Amino acid sequence: MTGQEPVRTAGAVRDMGKWGARMASGRADFEIQVLRNNHWITEEYRETELAARAIAKNILAKRECQGVRVVKNWTRADGVVTETILLTEMAGTSAPTNVTIVSIETAPYCRKTSEYYRLESRSTINRLFRKYIEQVYLTPTELIHNYKALKKVQEIDTLFPSAVDRVATLQARTNGEEPRGRRDEVYRAVAKMTTRARQADEHPSLPRLKGDDFEKILERIERFAAPADVNFYSLVVLSRDLVERRNWLAKLERLVELTNPDQRAEVLALLDGVIADLLGVPSALQDVLGTQRNLAEALCAIADLCEGRFDSEKSDARNQIAILGPLLAGGRLEETRRALMERLLRQLASSQPLNRHDPSREREAFREVARRLFRPDGLMGGAETAEALTRRFVFLGESGGQAGLRQAVSGVVATLSDPLFAVTYLLDLAASSLGESLTQEIFGTLRSLIGVKDINLLVPPAWPVKDKLLRVTRLYDAIELATALPESERHGLLERLDALLSGYIKREGIIEKLDDPSANLRDRATRLLEFCAARVLPPTSRAQAVARERIVALLRQPNFEERFIEGIGSLARCEEALRGLHALLARGGFRLKAD
Repeated sequence: MTGQEPVRTAGAVRDMGKWGARMASGRADFEIQVLRNNHWITEEYRETELAARAIAKNILAKRECQGVRVVKNWTRADGVVTETILLTEMAGTSAPTNVTIVSIETAPYCRKTSEYYRLESRSTINRLFRKYIEQVYLTPTELIHNYKALKKVQEIDTLFPSAVDRVATLQARTNGEEPRGRRDEVYRAVAKMTTRARQADEHPSLPRLKGDDFEKILERIERFAAPADVNFYSLVVLSRDLVERRNWLAKLERLVELTNPDQRAEVLALLDGVIADLLGVPSALQDVLGTQRNLAEALCAIADLCEGRFDSEKSDARNQIAILGPLLAGGRLEETRRALMERLLRQLASSQPLNRHDPSREREAFREVARRLFRPDGLMGGAETAEALTRRFVFLGESGGQAGLRQAVSGVVATLSDPLFAVTYLLDLAASSLGESLTQEIFGTLRSLIGVKDINLLVPPAWPVKDKLLRVTRLYDAIELATALPESERHGLLERLDALLSGYIKREGIIEKLDDPSANLRDRATRLLEFCAARVLPPTSRAQAVARERIVALLRQPNFEERFIEGIGSLARCEEALRGLHALLARGGFRLKAD
């Protein structure tokens, strides 16, 4: 069985001895499981399917659980147990309570009805209708593709009108429109969506999803539907299947069951969108992550999940994560990753404590989260993450508002205490929407960081020479590519880094150590060429120019190639040495005959 292992009750455990004996004899057994607190729990066993179904119906009638299912267990000749779900029935749900909208401050502007189906719009539905969604266990995809679900949410008192009014007000404010006109446009769009869902619900040719081959559903729909309707009809079929599963882990189990790495990109993209919706629901994500000690730990777990390296040992969804992890790591579930990052950044920027149980460790928790978000290729999430870190740090300081934000810039840098991390953060912050109001603080902090007198203040002094040069070169490259910096600022920072590198190379005699006059020409040229080809220095820097000048001087010597292979015995080894030389020349951007 896929999904979480069912918990064995005391009564079921007492029967395990007889069950094991029967299974060993090759006969099937039928397991009755009940759904309580969103977990399937083994309740009883029966020898016949008829008896198991009768017990399941009786349990469900007592309304003491959320649902029941019957599972057929069979031991094959090789000893492997196969499990097949024969029946799943859910108890009737009570009417949702306290289903007011959740206040939101942003909403994407949709000009076409088709844009209401995009991830950004579904994410807004997720946030706006969170109280309702978490009671009825329906993802936004199900809400807008299942006619009955869409009509039901529109009929709940003032929930739907309040939602439309809030979205229209935000959008009108952003675009300088009249809220009433925008509200009417939203109502018209939703009316079109409702009509489309109703027509799909009545469509005689829509198949039912059976088994685990969602790709076949898409192929069948492609035979009769217009290209513009294929994805919509496919999601209608998928939603019909998912609405029957009344808890988040059951929905995720089904979605992952339908997910196959070898599927067509179009099929995987549809499933990706629904998984993104599901993980965008706070309670659903919490079910997937399992117990986390505090918000800081939860944010690090979400970051791990984004990159497909989440340790799912404590999660009830570990089987599903084992399948989703490689897809996330390979960049094949882009909408799911975006939904997870949105949740991570929204929580990071909020005022909720990172360590509620020990407020004295709040700054330490901030540092832990920030370091987890810094990767070898930069800050995970880029400008949006830099902005979220800044907003979070305001809660660690004494001032709020704009003054608190200004203080947060230097505060984040001081807390991180890593020049490369700090520069990356500042450059990303400069590129964010918040950065426009903090340019003075950002540029000033950058100048202070880079304006040091010694390279060892930018790198750990004990590091090897090559590692020091590589680290400062990374700083140089990051600043050179930072489009958010004015040219004058960028030029000044690059000049300072170039001076630090040049001074360090001269002071340490690095080129002189590589180009030892007492060594033969082959060794001298090889060491210098390998140094340049290793890209440990910025290609356009003065520091690199010093090494290149030495190489060019060697290359210009008369009969360079003959002298390079001097002393090598065989012709084959000479040819091999020359091939290596030309490869190094190409990597370093040199020609044998310099102008």
